[in-house]
Formats: sequence, C-alpha cells, structure tokens
Amino acid sequence: MGEAIAVIETDKVTMDLEAEYDGTLLAILRADGETVIATHTIAWIGEPGEPIPSAAAPSVKAVHPSETAAQPDVAQPSGGMTGAVAEGGRVPASPAARRLAAGSGIPLAGIKGSGPGGAVLARDVQARGIADAQTIRATPLARKVAQASGVDLGSVSGTGTAGRIRRADVESHAAPRTAGAGSRQMSGMRRVIADKMLRSHQQVPSVTLFTRADITDLVALRERLTAGGASKISYTDFIVKAAATALRENPLINSVVESDRIVFIDRINIGVAVALEEGLIVPVIRDTDTLTVRQIAERGRELAAKARAGALLPEDYAGGTFTVTNLGMHGITEFTPLINVPESAILGVGAIEEGFRTIEGKGIQSRRVLSLCLTHDHRHIDGAPAAVFLGRVRALLEDGYVLLA
Repeated sequence: MGEAIAVIETDKVTMDLEAEYDGTLLAILRADGETVIATHTIAWIGEPGEPIPSAAAPSVKAVHPSETAAQPDVAQPSGGMTGAVAEGGRVPASPAARRLAAGSGIPLAGIKGSGPGGAVLARDVQARGIADAQTIRATPLARKVAQASGVDLGSVSGTGTAGRIRRADVESHAAPRTAGAGSRQMSGMRRVIADKMLRSHQQVPSVTLFTRADITDLVALRERLTAGGASKISYTDFIVKAAATALRENPLINSVVESDRIVFIDRINIGVAVALEEGLIVPVIRDTDTLTVRQIAERGRELAAKARAGALLPEDYAGGTFTVTNLGMHGITEFTPLINVPESAILGVGAIEEGFRTIEGKGIQSRRVLSLCLTHDHRHIDGAPAAVFLGRVRALLEDGYVLLA
C-alpha cells in the first residue's frame, strides 16, 4: 500500500497512482498509453496465486513473479519512512520522496534530508527541484533523460527559451541524432491539450479584440521598483493585477455558460500560462483581486518554478476563471489566443514596442506601447462589454501607480 504502481498523464501534470491495498500486482488490464475512464479498473492486487475475477480475464495481462521482482525497489515505511542506515548504499528516504524524485528526474543522492536520521522527505526533493530549476534551467523531461543517460546537465548547452535545456539537447549531447525528420507519439498530456484546444475552437464562438496601451509611465515605474535588484516584478505581474481589478468591475467577463444559464463566479482566480517542453500549463493565482502586485509576483514565481520542476499539485492549476498568456518575450506583437475552456475569456499580451504620440503641449514624443488581445466567448459576452473590460485594463496599465494601491 502506498507504492506507486502507475503514472497518470493529464492535460496539466504527470502524477503517480498509488496502490490503496497491500499485496502483489497480479494482473495489468490496460496497456501503456491507453486512455482510461477514471472509474475503470486498470489492475488487480491480491495474494500470490489468488484467482483473477473472470470478468477481467479477456483483457488481463498476468504479471509473472519475476516481473515484480525486477521492479525498482521502493522504500517501505517504518514509522513513516526508512531508517537512517540503508543497505546497499540506498539513500534513506520516504516513499513519497522516492516517487517525487523518480517522477522529476532528480537523484536522491546529494539531497540533504530533513527527516529523522537525515531521511529525505518529499519537501526536500521539491526544494531541490525548485533550486535546480532556478540554477540549471532544464525541462522536467530533460532531467529525466539526463538521469537515465548519465548526462551531467551542467555540461549541456540549452537551445530553449533563455538557454533552457530541452530533451533534444540532452539526447544530442549523449549521442548523435538519427538522420531524418521522423515522428513521435503524442504524450498523454499533449493529446489532452490537443483535444481541449480543438473543443475550444469548435464549440466556442470566439471573437478577439485588439488594443494598444501606452505604458511609458509603467515602464519607468517598474524600473524604479526593480532598481538594484531589490524587487522582482515583471510586466506580467502588473497585467495580472490590472486584469483582476477589471474583472471585479466587469463580472460578466468572469462568468461561464452552463447549458442555458450564465453563471457568475464570485472568486477571481487568474491563470498565467507557462510554456513547458511537454505542453502549455496554466498555474492559477487564487483570489488575485485581493493581492498586491508584489504578492502576485511572489506567487507567480513560486508556481512557475514548481511547474518547471514538475512539482505542481492539482490545486495549483484547478479552478481558474480567467487566463493571461504572454508571448511578448518572443517578439510577437499580436495574436488570437484560444479560450481556456470552460473559462469565457483570455488576455493575450504582445511585445512592448517603440511608438510615437502627440502629447498636448509637448509635441510628438517617443512612447512605449504594449499590445493587448482579448478573446471572449460571444455566446454571452458581446463586443461592447468585452471592449469596456479591455479598455479598463488598458487604462489601469497606462496609470501604473493605481495598481500599487
């Protein structure tokens, strides 16, 4: 009981499925990569030699004793964790820590444990993953491949955003790639994302509105706040705060369609899209309208680090009511983001550009201009209320000081 027996992939995370009973794995009913309804049986656990229910027989793959013996050893709890002395050089660690380490591609060796006798706990592995994500920038999948191949990530050059190490970088470092374009099977996470985006495109009659905000004053404000590295506040943090304020003033944008009803959601939980090698994930900053810009920045950094370390929990990405996605760092000025269903709107953010504007009494001046793109569900949100909301976001960004209140 408590041992990881399968890995489940969803549209958001990959997580271990733990056995709920003691015993031996007798049979596997589902193939690797197969899509399974949550309530369906995938395997049987029991006593060795115990007969498998006949109803399951047609699809059963019996597990030979030698197969279970060859599976990776998982620490059995003794008072909640392994002892301080490990046989065969094994690092003393709790079962949860071993599962998290295996799933994140983080070696237990070298992690200082905070448990009894120096045993490594799950929180120690999570802290190591976040620290690694902040020092050596690599995707969780790249870390797993590096661990399996014995590759030191410190010696790999990354080709991803901001020099981030991707799986292909590790594979290229370990051995030359096979020639030819080739193909690969979609991961479970990628398949679910593909299905969700297709449903959004096909089932939601969406419209995208575009505007441009003069954020010259906001740029100067941010530079003052971050001078000397004392504070880390991004433009996205200001945008999230502006969106949260505008959502509170325009509740229709924070509503959803359920059958023939429009349901207004009281809480404002804004998701901020984070790009991973495996797909897009949207950690949620809860009750965003009650937070300051600095609090939003702190929470956003925590969630992004957890996402890149593969340590997000279900509560970190569930319950979003609105999404912000920023492609400005890639030089994209305008785009039409797809709604993250079942939400009703998503705000796309483009690059900051130089522009010129006539200022009364000051003539033509060079200004910093930001593109904003709002996609909304036209079933219940018409163009006018969407434009009012987007205009409010623009006004808040143009007067950045009001966001610090």
